[in-house]
Parts: sequence; C-alpha cells; structure tokens
Amino acid sequence: MTMPNSKVLIVSALYIPKTTTMRIRYTNLLIIVFLITMFVNGQKSIFRPGEYTVYSEDNEEVMVMDTLFKGEKALMLDGNRRSIALLEGIDTKNFRVEMDIAGKVMSGLGFHAKDGLNYQFIYFRPGYGNTREAIQYIPIYNGALSWVFYNYPVYETTADVESLEWFHAAFEVRGNYLKVFVNGEPEPKMEIPFLENPISGGKLLLRSLFGPSYFANITYRPLAIPEKEENSQTKKDFLTQWEISRQFSRDTTAQYFEGILKRAQALDNWKSIHVPEDAYVNFTRYFEYPNGVVVAKTNIESDKAADQHLHFDFVGRIKIMFNGNTLFANKNIKFERVFDGTYTVGLPFKKGDNELVVIAEGDAAFFGKGFRYLGRNQHTNWGFIAKIKP
Repeated sequence: MTMPNSKVLIVSALYIPKTTTMRIRYTNLLIIVFLITMFVNGQKSIFRPGEYTVYSEDNEEVMVMDTLFKGEKALMLDGNRRSIALLEGIDTKNFRVEMDIAGKVMSGLGFHAKDGLNYQFIYFRPGYGNTREAIQYIPIYNGALSWVFYNYPVYETTADVESLEWFHAAFEVRGNYLKVFVNGEPEPKMEIPFLENPISGGKLLLRSLFGPSYFANITYRPLAIPEKEENSQTKKDFLTQWEISRQFSRDTTAQYFEGILKRAQALDNWKSIHVPEDAYVNFTRYFEYPNGVVVAKTNIESDKAADQHLHFDFVGRIKIMFNGNTLFANKNIKFERVFDGTYTVGLPFKKGDNELVVIAEGDAAFFGKGFRYLGRNQHTNWGFIAKIKP
C-alpha cells in the first residue's frame, strides 16, 4: 500500500545503509513506521496505565492491571468490580477515538463526560451482532441508562460484531454529530445528532455492563471545529413543554398516586422544562438522584370544543388525566422499549384552557430497590413520549 508523501519522506530519512554495523529487525522497522504514522496523523495513545481511574458499581476506586486477551494487551472491565474507567487530564469537544473491543454483553465509550454520572454514551452489544440492536446511543443523565427511550431506527443500528471477538471501532464527534465506524469500513454504521448533556466538551470514559469487556490500542485525535454547528432537529409534533413537580418518594399502597397529586397541587415551585430536540420527556435529566414519582402538567388552549387523540408510550407506572378526569392508568411496571404512538386515548377538548396531567414513576421497582450504578439504586428509565393528533 502506498503511503502519503509526507510519510514516505520521513521513513526515507531513517534509511540505514547495508554497510552499517547496526542491524534493525524488520519488526522494529514496522514499529518505527507505526509511531511515525501516529505522529503525522496527530494520533495519541490514551487510557495508558496511570492515566485513568477505575470505579466499581459500588463507586469504589479499584486498582487494575492490563491483561492479555487473545493476543492483545488490554484494559479489562467486568461490569461489576470494574465498571467504568474515567480518563484523567483530557477535555474533549471535537475528536476521533479509535480502539479494538472484545466484549460479551455491553461495551462502550462515554464522551463529553462531566463525571461518571453525566455523559454521552455509545456502546456495542456484541451478542446482538448483525441485528438492529448491535449499536446504541444514549445520553446519560444523573446515572440513568435510558436505553428504552433512545432506540431504533435512529439511536440503534446494526454492525458485524461478535461476542468476545476483537473488532475495530472508530468514533467521530464534531459539533453535535456522532459517527461510528466499524472494522475500517468507509461508511459510518451510525450517523446521528446527539442530545448534549448540560456541558460543552468533557472527559472520556470506558464502560462495561453485565459482563467483561476488553479495550486495546486506544488512540485519540482532536478534530477541527466545524464551520457551522447545526442545531438538532426540533420535534415539532411532540409535547415537550411541561411544568414538573419536585420528586416524591415511591410507595406501594394502592392509591398513592392520588395522594402525590394532592401534594403536588399544593406546590408553588413547579419547574418549567422544554427540550424541543428530544421527543422523550426524560425525567432523569432533572433530578440528581432519580428514584421517585413526579407530576407533570401542561395547559393546552383550544378555540373550540373538539375531540382529539393523545398518542403516547411510557416506562414504569403512569396515570394520565385530562381536565381532572382519568384517561389512562397503569399500575404494573412496564419495562420495554418506548415508541411513538404505542397507546392512544381520546381527548375531549373544551373551548379555552385544557389541562393535561401525567403522574409517573420509573423502573426502579423493576429491579427491586433500583438499578445499581456507582453506589446507589435508582431509576434508569423514567418518562414518556406524547403527541396530540386528530
């Protein structure tokens, strides 16, 4: 393969005549070429020993050593005692990261991380290789792995990867767009606008869930700032503007939603929320420790009395009320992917102001005391998606 001219010139400068007493082995020459290539391309090796900190699921800092897996020296995370590896001393905005991955269940890269609880996350499910669930993107808010919201056909896609077999992955982040390349293919397997957490730039981390993951040959290269940073597309048809109550403690009594609604109605400090580029009302954005019940309300003005329909889906437990009347209630825990329009109920609008109220509890009870991450049990999916149509 012909290398670019800049690389050929540098390699030529290293030529050593045959008459010299020094003999360089072929393997050593390959190493030199590799290092020069990295230098010319601006690549930098990262996640080297001493550069990162590993935390367990109990949020304990743990010692690790590189391991050897199928011929590669690798950083191993097991999803339990070794949950995440947080890279120190680097702040990233626009970049390209490449690595080799061999994972069993879920293996991925966190970027623009504020800390171990808030970051953008892109990961692989090698056991689901060549299915539409092989790659998934999720914004992590306050430790919540909201995988039931951000799914196919946009946030999940296919890739040719296998469980505990090495494959090569490259991640490009430029502006608010993410591209994911697999095994050197020229076209990205995923190309999406991502949902930025409330910081610009941030740290990198590696994460494994539910089993071991091996990461090797990790490199980083900064990318130029895009000439124009495009805004994520506004989800115009969806209800994204709400007022929400504070978080109330979960309960197990039959009518506790009704009691929470009365307590919420007495509040005078409701919080206005509006994320127009996210179709999902994801409550984990707004609470540092997502583990309760929240009430959301919105007023909708109608110029006449008319019948419309609310198209929605949700996770956990939910109750929906319209002008004081219950339209839908689910007392059992729903824990599966959330899609636009799974459920539909009628909305009998009156002329003037109409109030839509949603009382929602997330998925913590599905895991008993909650999904455990970095030392606490919490919701990891909590919210709904809704829009009004005739």
